[in-house]
Amino acid sequence: MPTHVLQSVLPGLLQQVPTTLLYWFVPSAIALLLGTLLCIVRVGQHRALYWACTVFISFFRGTPGIVQIYIIFFGLPKLLWIVHVDIDGWPAGAYFIIATSLNLSCFVCEVLKGGYLGVDHGQIEAGKSIGFGRFQNFFRVIAPQTLQVSILNLKNLEIDVLKDTSVAYTIGAMEILGYANRVISNQFGVGQLWILGLAAIIYFILCALLELGFTAASHHMERHGRRS
Repeated sequence: MPTHVLQSVLPGLLQQVPTTLLYWFVPSAIALLLGTLLCIVRVGQHRALYWACTVFISFFRGTPGIVQIYIIFFGLPKLLWIVHVDIDGWPAGAYFIIATSLNLSCFVCEVLKGGYLGVDHGQIEAGKSIGFGRFQNFFRVIAPQTLQVSILNLKNLEIDVLKDTSVAYTIGAMEILGYANRVISNQFGVGQLWILGLAAIIYFILCALLELGFTAASHHMERHGRRS
C-alpha cells in the first residue's frame, strides 16, 4: 500500500469510526426495546395486536433495507408535514437510524420469539409457584433464559447491522464508506482500491471486536446458568 495513501486517508477514515458506531449502537438499543415489545405481543393472546404486529414485521422483513431507508428519508418529512411538524432540518443520519431501528426490531422480535419458545416452560411455572408476579417472573426467569438462547443469533444480526452502516452514505450520512467514497471522488478515482481496502479492514476489525464481545457474553451467561 502506498505510504502517502495510508498517511492521507487513514486518519480521516478513523475519524468516522465513532459515527459508524453511533449508527450501529443507537438502532441496536432501540431495536432491542421495540423488538422485545413486539415479541411480547407475538406470544400473547391479543389477536388484533398480534395481526397488526405480524403485518408490520412482514413488511420490514420482506422489503429491502435500502428501500426502507429511502422511504423514511423522503416520506417521513412529508408525512409529518401533514400535522405541521417540520423535520427537514434533521441530519441524514437521523433518518438512517429510524429506518434501521424499525427494520432491526422486526428481526430481533423473531430471534427473541424463537428464544422464548426454547425456554423450559416448567421453569416459568416454577417461578409462578414460588410467588413471582408477572413482571418479576419475566425479568428473573423468562428474559435471562430467552437472551441466553438467543444471543448467538443476536450476534449475527448485530454484525450485519454494523456492516450495513455502510449504506448510510446513500442518503448523505457520512461514515466510513461515505468518507472513502468522497475521497475517491475528489481524487478522480486515484487509489480507489487502496482506499476501499483500508475501509474494509476497519469494518473487519470492528466486526471482529463485536463478535468477540458477544462470544464472551455468551460464555459468561453459560457459566452463570451452570452455577444457578
